[in-house]
Order: sequence, then structure tokens, then C-alpha cells
Amino acid sequence: MKRILMFLSLSAWLQGASYDPFLLETQLSLLPKVAMLEKNLGQIQNKLPIKILIAYDINDETTAENCMRILASKFNGRINGRLLVVSALPFEKIDSSFAYQMIYALKANTQQLKKVHNAGLSGTVTALYDADRMEENGILLSVQMERTPIIMINAKILRENRFSFPDSLLEIARIIQ
Repeated sequence: MKRILMFLSLSAWLQGASYDPFLLETQLSLLPKVAMLEKNLGQIQNKLPIKILIAYDINDETTAENCMRILASKFNGRINGRLLVVSALPFEKIDSSFAYQMIYALKANTQQLKKVHNAGLSGTVTALYDADRMEENGILLSVQMERTPIIMINAKILRENRFSFPDSLLEIARIIQ
């Protein structure tokens, strides 16, 4: 029994170790705020909650739960005065009929990211942990760490989905063509 518990603890730790905790926390601190700058999101009635979905591979459930805890502690249930509702789903259960304002995808393969991209076609702001993979998979946002956090925006997705962000954000972000 002890060996099983030790194996499960080690497995959970190794799974969480594949993510940079500082990058994960930085992304979860910045990306919801960036998503709220999208002008169409601001037009949604102020009384409606902001819904964020954490999309994860079935092996990353522990990391997804950690992401939900980070968002809860960072924003204390509200963002820009609006109620914040955070949930997590494995990629296999993502359906484009869900209504979220933002989907944050953890590490994923191309097929899983297609589901996130397709859900984003309805105007949902999509964000990805792996900044290097956002362009090839049709994801709008990511944050990369250099000397300081760099907000990355996919220009193709910005145009295709008619997202509208303030010029001041576009000036400081790294636009990927």
C-alpha cells in the first residue's frame, strides 16, 4: 500500500514538474486581464460572469486543478468587478457549444489544440501555455518569459476572428505574423 501511495505521489509530482511554476503563475495572472481588454468582451452585459476554461490532457488533471486554485487566489472570484467562474475540462470533452470568454490550454498535441481553436472560432479568446506552438495551432494569446513577461498575439487569429484590443496593448505585445 505504501508503495502505491508513494508511486501516486511521485507521479503527481513528476506531472507537475513538466510545467514551469513561475511561467504558469505569470500566465494565469496576465492572460485573463489581457482577455478582458478585448472590446467585444466588454460589451457583454456587466452582470454576466466571465467564464474561463482550463483545457488539459487527461494526465494533467493535477496541473489543471492547480491552475484553478491560482486563478481563485489571484482574482478572488472577480475580475474587473465581474464574477469570475473557472472550470476545467479535458480536451476530449471540449465542445464548441460551450460559452466561455477565455480558454487556457495546457500542454497539448495538435489534435487537442484543434478543439481549442474550433471553440475559439465563436469569439472565445484562446490562450496557450506553450508560446512556441500558438501560431501553428491557431491560438490567439500566450505569455513568454524573457527578461520580462512578453505578451504574444497571433495576428492571423486576431484578424480572422475580428478580435479588437486597444492599440496600447498591441504596441507592447509581440505580434506573430
